[in-house]
Amino acid sequence: MHIRTENGGSSSFLIGLMTGGVIGAALAIAFAPRLAAELGERVRTSTTDLTYAASQRYRDVSTRIADAVDGATTKGQAVRDDVADAVGRGAREVEQFAMAAKTVPGPKRS
Repeated sequence: MHIRTENGGSSSFLIGLMTGGVIGAALAIAFAPRLAAELGERVRTSTTDLTYAASQRYRDVSTRIADAVDGATTKGQAVRDDVADAVGRGAREVEQFAMAAKTVPGPKRS
């Protein structure tokens, strides 16, 4: 069915345009709540995933730092023990030298 307008155009284009607009608006209204809910769920899921990943990374780094500190502490204690042993040996050698110096008679003076 074609209805002619005053300027000779077809009104079917206008009816199609209006029908398309109404159908588009109805679809937008029908799907908008679902799309908004899906978008919100995606945002929540992404936020949860990001939070978990950041937390896991923090734990990994904390563990590595703690291991490094423990290793440095162990090495530091080993160096401290080696130095204490060396000082102890040096003290014993000085004591032995001093004792030997007391027992060795010196040159006699006239």
